[in-house]
Amino acid sequence: MFAWYFIVLLALEPQLALTPKSSAGETPIQNIIRLIDEGKLDSARGELRDEVQQRGESYETLFLQARILFGEKRYEESLKDLQKSFALNRQDPRVFLLAGMNWVILERLDLARPFFEEAAHLAPRDAMMQYHLGRYYYSAQRFAQAEGAFRAALKLNPDSVKNYDNLALALEAQRKTEEAEASYRKAIELAEAQKLITEWPWLNLAKLLVEKSRPEESLALLQPAERMNPHSAEVFYVRGKVLQKLGRETDAEAALQHSIELDPKFPDSHYLLGRIFLKQGRKQDAQHQMAIFQGLKDSSRKKGGAMVSGTQP
Repeated sequence: MFAWYFIVLLALEPQLALTPKSSAGETPIQNIIRLIDEGKLDSARGELRDEVQQRGESYETLFLQARILFGEKRYEESLKDLQKSFALNRQDPRVFLLAGMNWVILERLDLARPFFEEAAHLAPRDAMMQYHLGRYYYSAQRFAQAEGAFRAALKLNPDSVKNYDNLALALEAQRKTEEAEASYRKAIELAEAQKLITEWPWLNLAKLLVEKSRPEESLALLQPAERMNPHSAEVFYVRGKVLQKLGRETDAEAALQHSIELDPKFPDSHYLLGRIFLKQGRKQDAQHQMAIFQGLKDSSRKKGGAMVSGTQP
């Protein structure tokens, strides 16, 4: 079962850079990396072309070309350049990581697995490699292995909000709800201390608590989540779900309508709104919402994706 938030998450992060970025005295390679990180892909390609003409092709230039293609959503072409890069050097974990990312987006988790595992093997002291391995395992529903990878990442980076948040997700998937709640709360504590702008620890804990029949606590957690990301369709979906459980159907309907305004393709809001309409005897409105939900669900199934949302930092 694929998790679309994992795909969004796998934007190339700074750990893929070949050397540290510098604003002054950059080497040509550093300049290309900076341009890619800034999303200036056309400029990066031009600089990369000049670099290859002057110094020849290397595994590093092939890797950077693959990064540019990844940024352009040309995943199969990216993999072809990575294959060439592997032929020259099979010791760089970033190359394996990028290959795994491409295969995930191409919906081949079976092919992605060895690349993520090898990336982590080559860089056992790199917390980000362990983190991405955990994200892979979570998407592949290997929750116990995901837990192990996130715990390994936390040993290397004990102040990581996203590692605690994702560890909690893996624990929750294994029904270790008390441990999951503690991990979410640690993520929140760290996020507050670091002044991070991310709604995810609050939102994820809110979702857990509503399932544990603690809607009032859940609703309180949604306030900072909404403040941090007022454009999140999922925040308002969860708000609607909590309000419905509290018997506040008018408020729930308003929250769900706002969620749909923010993202008409977020399926769960249509489903829950349809359930509310059905309960109110508004059969035609209910059928309309359910039809939209079913259409989105069928579309996702054809693509091999799951009806799961969320983008974590």
